Amino acid sequence: MIRFGIIGMGIRGKLYADTLAQNPLAQVTSVCDTNAGALQEAEKKYHARAFRDYRALIEQGGVDALIVATPDFLHRDIVLLAAQHGLHMMIEKPFSTDEEEAAEMARAIEAAGVKCLIAFENRWSLPFLQAKQMCEQNGLGQILNVYASLTNTLFVPTKMLPWAGKSTPAWFLLPHIVDMAGWLTGKNVRTVYATGVKKKLAAAGIDTYDSIQAILTYTDGSAGVFTCGWVLPESYPVTADQKMFLVGDEACLQIDLSDQMMRMATQKQYSLPRALPTPVNGRLNAPPCHMLNAFVSNLADGTQPLADQNAGLENTKIIAAIHKSIELGCPVEIGR
Repeated sequence: MIRFGIIGMGIRGKLYADTLAQNPLAQVTSVCDTNAGALQEAEKKYHARAFRDYRALIEQGGVDALIVATPDFLHRDIVLLAAQHGLHMMIEKPFSTDEEEAAEMARAIEAAGVKCLIAFENRWSLPFLQAKQMCEQNGLGQILNVYASLTNTLFVPTKMLPWAGKSTPAWFLLPHIVDMAGWLTGKNVRTVYATGVKKKLAAAGIDTYDSIQAILTYTDGSAGVFTCGWVLPESYPVTADQKMFLVGDEACLQIDLSDQMMRMATQKQYSLPRALPTPVNGRLNAPPCHMLNAFVSNLADGTQPLADQNAGLENTKIIAAIHKSIELGCPVEIGR
């Protein structure tokens, strides 16, 4: 039985705990959160030891593996200490919001010889898996352009994330679609050029970007256009609107995750309800659940996770370059 500790018992931490509760090879034995209410709820529901301090969990929790589900900018210290104690890790994206920190974390994980999975959950999403198969079979031909967007309603930065002002929509959203474009196409990013808008949220006292747009040029000369944002009206039919369009010289492919085949109208709002995560035969069925179960299998079988610390580091380099490009107003090269 693989003993897991979870640091951060918010929306993601709870989903991961529920997933592990259904996995016969794993068990949640320790949980950690600075919110006393969330911690008490998790302790009772999962019958796990509760810690207010992540250091105490790592040093005294008696776990084999750790899930880092803390806010975007609070991964480094946890990861370094976990590596020092030889713990395997699944880390929420982004790997880090600082390129130097990400490199330090990757080195520590490598030196410790532990397994690491970065939570790029779209790699376990059925539409993207089908797209991956098409790309590998050359169904699109040579891919010339990628267009991708992932945007949230105002609910996310104003109500869901109390720490939104310490992050950006690029750190919170772009890791998903930038990783997916690279995974599908096998291409590496050479340069980025980006712009950002900072008006609505800043006026509301949240010092972050409303939206960010980036052009990524790959080493083979092809390009990708990526956009993310946090200011869609709350009346928008989905909280997270994710789309991708791949254009090849033989065919093109459009993916739209916002429409999950259900439409609902009430007296107040028209919406597209999320079909996932939904239990199937008593087990949660959703990309993040499949991702975590795959990581459990990696630990049990000794196999390599699909997206390790090197994928996380590369992703952080790209997103960091996007922010640097906005600040400088010019293209920025990706250092390797």
